[in-house]
Amino acid sequence: MRDEDVGFVPILENDKYVGVVTDRDIVVKGLAKGTPDNIQASDIMTEKIITGYLDMKVDEAARLMQEHQIKRLVVVDNDSLSGVVSLGDLGVEGADDVAADIVSEVSKGKGNN
Repeated sequence: MRDEDVGFVPILENDKYVGVVTDRDIVVKGLAKGTPDNIQASDIMTEKIITGYLDMKVDEAARLMQEHQIKRLVVVDNDSLSGVVSLGDLGVEGADDVAADIVSEVSKGKGNN
C-alpha cells in the first residue's frame, strides 16, 4: 500500500471479492495483533463491504457512499471485482456538491473504508 500510495486494497479469494484492507485496518487492527510480518490480510480485513455495480449511476453510488459513510465503493460484476470508486472520482465526474456532502458525513461517522 505504501509503495503504490493507496489507502485501500481489495482482497480476493479464488477470484472472488471477499473484503478489503484499509490503512485504518492496518493501524487499528494490525498493530493490536502484533508485528506486520506475522499478520495476514485475512486477519485484519474488513469483510462487511458495501458494493456497487457496473451499471450504477454516479448519483446512486454517491448516495450509497453517503448513506454508509464510506470513502470508497467497490464495484463488482457477478461477485467479481471490477473496480473502486472513490470520493475523488466523484469530483472528477462533476458531482462536487455530492462529494462534499459525503466527506462531511464520513467525517462525522464511523465508516472505515
